[in-house]
Amino acid sequence: MSLINDATITLERLTKLKVATDGAEEAQSLSSLRNELAELASPINTLVEKASVLRGERVTLTLIPELANIRGRIQKNLECFQETPKASTLRQGTRWTTLTNKLKTVAQLAHETLTNDWYQYFDQNFFGGLSPAKREENLAKTMQNESALKLYRQIYQEFIKYRRYQPTNTEEFNKIRLLSQQLANIAFEENVPEGVRKFFDALNEGGAELHLLTPEVLAWLCDKGSLANYIVRARNN
Repeated sequence: MSLINDATITLERLTKLKVATDGAEEAQSLSSLRNELAELASPINTLVEKASVLRGERVTLTLIPELANIRGRIQKNLECFQETPKASTLRQGTRWTTLTNKLKTVAQLAHETLTNDWYQYFDQNFFGGLSPAKREENLAKTMQNESALKLYRQIYQEFIKYRRYQPTNTEEFNKIRLLSQQLANIAFEENVPEGVRKFFDALNEGGAELHLLTPEVLAWLCDKGSLANYIVRARNN
């Protein structure tokens, strides 16, 4: 990705060149070309900034061979323009069209490459647990699990957005680490007896019948200090 930065610096030199013009028409032509190059440089500059942040955090970035070619073409065009500083120099033959097309192509390729590098790093280095929906599927609906799931959903929603959008500074990178650790630290009641599971499933569906309140369930609730959290009501027929 460092080649993108080199190419962008060269491109900026080209767009900022001050030349003496023969008239308003030439000045307008040069201004139009500079504006077009500046627009093409913008997404590349953004990628350079993102790559710099990731590289600073030791994220492995894939080298893009096409950058060497585009860098050489930019340098060659710059040299020709310095010799004959006119808009027609840049537009000669297919020079301008080839340059702009290659800049668009390399910007798209760099975006896709950087995105894939980030996906790979994110999946290998941060929290890799299930989504809230998947996490909930096999959990008993105990009070602790319901409370933990609420927190899990909240943190996961904030955490997973960074997989789609790379961090733009060190502070955001540290935030991802914190969110990742918070998710890993959330404890669920995993090994819940089947009778207890059925009892809580019934409660969440509107109420548990007394036959579900077995000695096993009573003992489990007692061990958890949860007996006082439940009351028995007669069903109104």
